[in-house]
Order: sequence, then C-alpha cells, then structure tokens
Amino acid sequence: DMKNIYDIAYELESNLREQPAFQALKESYAAVQADEESRSLFGEFTGIQQQIQMKQMSGEGLDEEFIQQAQEVAGRAGENEMIQKMMTAEQQLGTVIEDINKIIVRPLQEMYAQAPETE
Repeated sequence: DMKNIYDIAYELESNLREQPAFQALKESYAAVQADEESRSLFGEFTGIQQQIQMKQMSGEGLDEEFIQQAQEVAGRAGENEMIQKMMTAEQQLGTVIEDINKIIVRPLQEMYAQAPETE
C-alpha cells in the first residue's frame, strides 16, 4: 500500500517546522522585528535586494551610485548582530532544504545519467 506522495510532502513540511534551524530562524526573525532599529535596517536591506533582482531581471544595469548604496546598507546589516544571527539561521535552513531537494530529484538525475549516448 503506497503512501500518498502529497501526505509525505506535508509530513516533511511539519518536520521542517520542528527543525532546530527553523526554530532558530523563527526566533531570530522575531527578535529583528521586535527591535525598531534592526527591523528598519532589515527592511532597507531586503528592499535593496528586491531592487537588484528587478533590475537584473529587466536587464537594467546597476549604476555606481546604486551599487555604493547597496554595499553601504549591506555593510550596516552585516554589522547588526540580530540581522547576522537571522541570516546565519537562514543559511543553515537553506542548506537543509537544498539537501532535501537533492534527495528528492535523485531519481531524475539517475535516469538522465543512464540515458544512452547519442551519436
């Protein structure tokens, strides 16, 4: 009796919520939100990250002034202990999710790896 693959996915989701990396991210995010200075700086930082993505997607270049502004904000965010803690937790959780993804796509990778060479 095969288990429904979506049930397994929901089980994975609830297990992910219990992971120490997720708990650490949740706590550090709450700490950033509770601190006015950190919250404001984090908002500024994510706003610039979004602008960079939008400019790259539209093929618009990043002018020198914008790059300097982005670096300055990133520098301040990097010096903020609460934001640093949150980003570290985010990276750890990201690694867990990447590892899970590698496991999930393994059947596809194996299949393509076995594909006969075409002349």
